[in-house]
Amino acid sequence: EQAAQGGRGKEWTSFVFDYKGSGQSDRSEIMANVRTMDDIRREQAAQGGVRPTPNPWAGGAPPAGTAAPAQGNFTPAGGYTPIPDQYSMGGVGAGDVYIDACGETIPVSSLSPWQLPMAMCCPCCIGDPCSENRRNWYVSQMKTFIGVMSILQIFIFIIEVHLSGWTGLLDVPSDVLFVMGGKVASNIAAGEYWRLITPIMLHAGLFHLLINVFTQCMFGIQLEREWGASQIAVIYAVAGIYGNVLSVLFAPNALSIGCSGSVFGLFGAQVAYIVGMWRQLGDLQKKMLLLSLGLSFLFIFAFSFGVGVDMSAHLGGFLAGLVLGLGFFANKWDPNNWWALYGPYIAYSITGVTILGACVFFWHNPDLGYQE
Repeated sequence: EQAAQGGRGKEWTSFVFDYKGSGQSDRSEIMANVRTMDDIRREQAAQGGVRPTPNPWAGGAPPAGTAAPAQGNFTPAGGYTPIPDQYSMGGVGAGDVYIDACGETIPVSSLSPWQLPMAMCCPCCIGDPCSENRRNWYVSQMKTFIGVMSILQIFIFIIEVHLSGWTGLLDVPSDVLFVMGGKVASNIAAGEYWRLITPIMLHAGLFHLLINVFTQCMFGIQLEREWGASQIAVIYAVAGIYGNVLSVLFAPNALSIGCSGSVFGLFGAQVAYIVGMWRQLGDLQKKMLLLSLGLSFLFIFAFSFGVGVDMSAHLGGFLAGLVLGLGFFANKWDPNNWWALYGPYIAYSITGVTILGACVFFWHNPDLGYQE
């Protein structure tokens, strides 16, 4: 309540001054209307102690008949944050802080020092990974757009391995990836533009698949709860295409596959979302978001500079996600800012025109290996 009124400042001082300047009867009347923390604790004790408010989003979906809010998500302790983050914290009293660890509400005070970092990268490993709540949570994740894409990518990878004679589990042969639709600049220049899309569903080996699926599920599903499946689908697809466009331009001789460009697009979109929401965030939320984004970028860029990794696809995906996000979330900006009015038109135009322009440039381009 104090925070909503601007903190303890003028109102608190005014109350103390009025109290000291009042007579005994006035002081009794004032104190009769004051609800102290001791009063709150006694009320909570009479109700069975302090307990977190049931999380309406437990299991990864809103309760039946409840529409998702325009932004933000509820924390396990009944709080509310405008940032989609499964590590969101909130409490109902001093020391009562909880985290939502994959469908289970866990008090921070119960975590050991080594479990705290685990809560930031793999919260499902804290507690029983196969509890009923978590089983329900896993099912809810598979019903999302990102969950469906992950299942399809796993299924397609099984087909890749089968076509390789079951010898390509760790390293799928290039000829199989070519047949399945990998990005090949000369074929795209010949008119096979579908090769800008199909690489999103392909992976070069088991570890490549696991890293991409793990990252997009950990990161993308949280954003999908916040933004909706339609926006996530557009960002995911366009960022993947844009990544392959830049790969054709800067790595025309490489056979490229993978959904890394799409995953980078989600990161770019979240950066745009944070830019739009920045003025509405508290100091703690800003610090947590910057820390989370910093760790995520370190993790992903560590893999971006590995041998055989197409960095141009990663960069293209990130740029597309950033531009699309600036358009999608222009409504988060100050209404008086010109970007809130014209940002969506500018962002969508830049994305569409550059992709179409690239396709025209690719057509029968000898520099890309096209031969009559």
